[in-house]
Amino acid sequence: MADVRRRWSREEKLALVAETKTAPVSRVAREHGVASGLLFRWRKALGDQVGLKEASFVPLMLPAPEKPSAAAASSPADSGIEIVLRSGCRVRVGRDVDKSALKRVIEVLETE
Repeated sequence: MADVRRRWSREEKLALVAETKTAPVSRVAREHGVASGLLFRWRKALGDQVGLKEASFVPLMLPAPEKPSAAAASSPADSGIEIVLRSGCRVRVGRDVDKSALKRVIEVLETE
């Protein structure tokens, strides 16, 4: 049985890798009859020679989170209530809610 593997010269590989700078790898691979996985391998090995840079991670430093204030550290139960209406609607309010405004909101939600 004859060898069905194709031999690619270095110049051909570089040309195909360079072509992937402006076209998707899958399209270039399909047009030239080469497996896309092989083309990705060539990109990794030869990409720097045609101006392709491999993706890399950038180090990032974030500041430490601030300590929560006494008000923020209180439990959700201390900071307000949740009202579940018959319709299934939920209303969450803080301790300092305007009671007349809350009453109007609940009346509107219960009539819908």
